[in-house]
Amino acid sequence: MFPKYDVIVVGAGHAGSEAAAAAANMGSKVLLVTMNLQNIAQMSCNPAIGGTAKGHLVKEIDALGGEMGKAIDATGIQYRILNRKKGPAIWSSRAQADMDLYRRYMKHKLEQTPNLHIRQDSVEGLLVEKGDGRDRVVGVETKSFGRFWAKKVCITSGT
Repeated sequence: MFPKYDVIVVGAGHAGSEAAAAAANMGSKVLLVTMNLQNIAQMSCNPAIGGTAKGHLVKEIDALGGEMGKAIDATGIQYRILNRKKGPAIWSSRAQADMDLYRRYMKHKLEQTPNLHIRQDSVEGLLVEKGDGRDRVVGVETKSFGRFWAKKVCITSGT
């Protein structure tokens, strides 16, 4: 019999890592399910945090105490302001990271976060409760460990 969680986060990329850490740091009992423990917060192709699309979001995460800004501060190897030849309205900060160091930093940080449990497994389906004309997700079914129940389920499956 597995315990019931407040939040289950499926996927441990950037979004899943931030979601799990934020919920746990707010006192929720959190389960983070990832297919490979060694790939937590992995930067698959572009080892950058920030840029024109994601830079604003990263600054908001950082302002709210998120882990991404702390991780890039600890693992960054190059920092730039993009679009400097254009107007300040489109300037955007971007930091390049040591990909392996960033991943290891985030994995260690999540492993040390109180209230956060991490499982290596594959989520095969959602557990749905039917009632009063509305269906509600109440957990996940995993390939190896079976069923986990939660008040909320957050899917962060990536691109």
